[in-house]
Amino acid sequence: MKAIFVKHLGWLWNNAEKILVFVFFATFSLNLRKVFPTFASYPGGEFNEYLTPSLNWSDVLILSLIIIYIIKKLYSQDKGTKRYQIYLYNRKRLLSSIAVRNTFLLRNVVLGVRNRISSSRSETIFLFIFLIWSAISIFWASFWIIAVYRLLIILLIVNFAVIIRNLAKKGDIKAEFIYISLLLGGIFQSLLGIFQFLLNRSLGFRILGESIIGPDLPGIAKIVVFGAKHIRAYGTFPHPNVLAGFLIIQIIFLFSLITKRLAQNASTKDKVPHETILTRIPTCLLLVALFLNTACFLLTFSRSAFLSLFLIGLALLLAKLAAKRKLIWLIMAITIFLLLLHGILDASRHSKIFFLSTQSLEERNSYLEVSRETIVEHPWLGLGIGQFIVQEIVSRPNWSGWQYQPVHNVYLLITAELGIVGLILFLMFLLTFINNYCKINRLPSLLTTKPYCIIIFSFLFISFFDHYFWDIKSGMIIFAIPLILDIVDRAYIRKISG
Repeated sequence: MKAIFVKHLGWLWNNAEKILVFVFFATFSLNLRKVFPTFASYPGGEFNEYLTPSLNWSDVLILSLIIIYIIKKLYSQDKGTKRYQIYLYNRKRLLSSIAVRNTFLLRNVVLGVRNRISSSRSETIFLFIFLIWSAISIFWASFWIIAVYRLLIILLIVNFAVIIRNLAKKGDIKAEFIYISLLLGGIFQSLLGIFQFLLNRSLGFRILGESIIGPDLPGIAKIVVFGAKHIRAYGTFPHPNVLAGFLIIQIIFLFSLITKRLAQNASTKDKVPHETILTRIPTCLLLVALFLNTACFLLTFSRSAFLSLFLIGLALLLAKLAAKRKLIWLIMAITIFLLLLHGILDASRHSKIFFLSTQSLEERNSYLEVSRETIVEHPWLGLGIGQFIVQEIVSRPNWSGWQYQPVHNVYLLITAELGIVGLILFLMFLLTFINNYCKINRLPSLLTTKPYCIIIFSFLFISFFDHYFWDIKSGMIIFAIPLILDIVDRAYIRKISG
């Protein structure tokens, strides 16, 4: 009995990183957290999450992964030191221990410098400088507690991505492994969101982080159709828009995987395809998952997500038609697009009950005014990371508590907090990443870079109309997912190709 327990315990320790990574991507969407209110957490007498630090379930998983990774790293270095001492003892008759040690250290220094130079891509350099600039901005931030907290969140996600990349380099983790966990999380969130919409209330899963939502509760995202209020699908995310961003990942990956599988079946016919984790999942189950994700995505009524997915899909269709030189189909596609765009704009302009009404857009103008004023007053340095809400409280003291929200534009928000310098560094990181990874002529794999890059472009478009990729923890993780998966896929391909 004791031997079996030790055996299982050893297996858990040896696979601890893989288990934590799988659990993280499957459950990071659960809004389980412990908040730590500050003196500024209740502007206007109402709770404001943007001014309140919290410890989330996702933070616990990331911290656990970092701690275990560091312990194993130190243990492996200790073992390496012992092996080196034995080597010195066996070789002491031929070489002096001092000469061997100096040679060994010099070799490590040379190899380390060479490896760092070869592995330091341009996007890594821009990301490092961006992090340094964000840290420096704490010195001129008026509410330094939130500034430090926001920086720590970014550093946690970055370190999480670095550890996963290192695990992929050793062949311990593949992108498919991560996507299986994302698929499970997406199905759960889709079912939860669909039933929330059908019942027009929350389902009572408070233990999983579900918010209390209802059509008559203040501050809940609702739509009004023919005079009746109806909640939008939330899942366990803090807002339907965040759920929509998460489901974009699911929809694009599933659509890409299904179409690729159908194309492979048509070309190979009787040939047996190379078996991977994803190939063991029947196509019918993938179609069911795609249906659920798409249905829930529509029930979020996220306009920016709808428009992003529509435009990205249309751009891919037009590019494919143009590549095949099908002029007639290309003209038809452009015509259909113009008609649809005209219909959407007309409905938004004239309908007061349609979910594309301009009411919510008009409410955002006040946040745009604050961002413009802030950028004019602090063009280069900004206010400091995480300080936009603080600036709103100072410049708009007569607002109600619920009105203190970030500007719904990631680029304006970054410029207001980190200045033009911060925005340039952020954009340079993204542009160099896209330039280095989002190329069609790279090595193929089951999950190619194309789905990753489609998701990245979708998120960059959504960033013009929303803020959750920058200041909501689950939104920041969602934004990082395609970047992480792309890096993992490339690292694993390089591993197996030698």
